[in-house]
Amino acid sequence: MFVAIKSPLVPPPQLPEQPPYIDNPFAPEIFATGYSGLANLNGVIVLTLESARCDHSRPQPALERVVVGRVALTTTAALELVTGLNQFLEQQGFSPSKSAG
Repeated sequence: MFVAIKSPLVPPPQLPEQPPYIDNPFAPEIFATGYSGLANLNGVIVLTLESARCDHSRPQPALERVVVGRVALTTTAALELVTGLNQFLEQQGFSPSKSAG
């Protein structure tokens, strides 16, 4: 009969909790002055971003709200974004809980 055991001197390999972070300085950047709405598409939260623009090619330019992008997040990522954004705003002296009331 053969018995196999793990050596107590060799710790089991540990997997990292999160994959490594790789910054991309060429990632697109979106500037938004507001958001048009939110949608839940089968567990994917979609945030539609807008920006105030003025069309000066017309004789009477009017301010318009133009969709500039959409962000699609898993529910976990959306919750992490809300938590992180609230913490950041608190650190900057803005209180999300007070402005909501």
